[in-house]
Amino acid sequence: MKKMKTTKIVNKAVVLLLSAILISSISAVVADTPETLSAVKASKMVGSNSLGEVELGYYNLDTLQNVIGLTSPGTWASAIRLTQDELSSYAGWDMTKIVVALTVDNGQTEVYADLIIYGEGTPTAPGSIIYEVDDLFFDTSQFYEIEINGSIPLDDHNEIWIAMWWEQTEEAAFIAYADEGPAVDGKGDWCNLGSGWDELQEFGTPPLDYNWGMGAVIEGTNAELTIGNIKGPIGVNAGISNVGEIAAENVEYTMTITGGILGNVNTTVSDSIATLAVGAEEAISSGLLIGFGGIDIVITAKADNAVETTVSRSGFLLGFLVIGIS
Repeated sequence: MKKMKTTKIVNKAVVLLLSAILISSISAVVADTPETLSAVKASKMVGSNSLGEVELGYYNLDTLQNVIGLTSPGTWASAIRLTQDELSSYAGWDMTKIVVALTVDNGQTEVYADLIIYGEGTPTAPGSIIYEVDDLFFDTSQFYEIEINGSIPLDDHNEIWIAMWWEQTEEAAFIAYADEGPAVDGKGDWCNLGSGWDELQEFGTPPLDYNWGMGAVIEGTNAELTIGNIKGPIGVNAGISNVGEIAAENVEYTMTITGGILGNVNTTVSDSIATLAVGAEEAISSGLLIGFGGIDIVITAKADNAVETTVSRSGFLLGFLVIGIS
């Protein structure tokens, strides 16, 4: 079998002291299934994900320090489910890579796995296979990028399940990374021990309430927010514009004004906009301000499909008039 071409996106691993076993053995959900899940604290923690594209996933990188495996050899899957909650903001985008964090430092020095991507099924099981690549080879503990040949258009699928089917050849080998949770119910913690799909949190006492360290990298055109037309004189007024090529979804903004001669000006206004169309501008205002002296103005705006932007200005409050904004 040929080795998979990989891109190492972790420049430096954070070494942790091996801690006590969290879960040593758990009964399988299905009695006829001999495999059981176990989890230990990882002795090595993967580093930062430095991808330039948008990654859809559920794990918390700061707590990605658990590794999961079977107590006995077998084939099993870790999986995540992406729904319209995650996909709807990226109309016209394509899934181009899968990212998965794994270790070969805990009982199995070489790991083979199959990547299978499924379409919509039910809330508890995937549908038909839409992409598959077999016999991927891993021999280093890190984040791996797995290129999708030809990409997968998000518009073609209401839901997407991403599963890594692991070939575990050793007893008590811990392979797939997971965070400290809590798991995103119905999405971040699916597993299959050979007898159907269950959530990882259904195992263990206390439950393995974790999210798998995996995600989907997508590429496309983002919305782009700008903040401008900042002026007085009655309060501070501004406009948030979408200068991108697609509508901005779930726009959130905050305007904070502080200062005054005695520091008595401290106003924050925040709100959200469900959709901001291409070329549209949303007017925002602090409302009436009263005071005297210099003021600092900070306005921040972000969206589900647009990076956060911040603008800072200063001005002067003269009674109820705002002047000299620059």
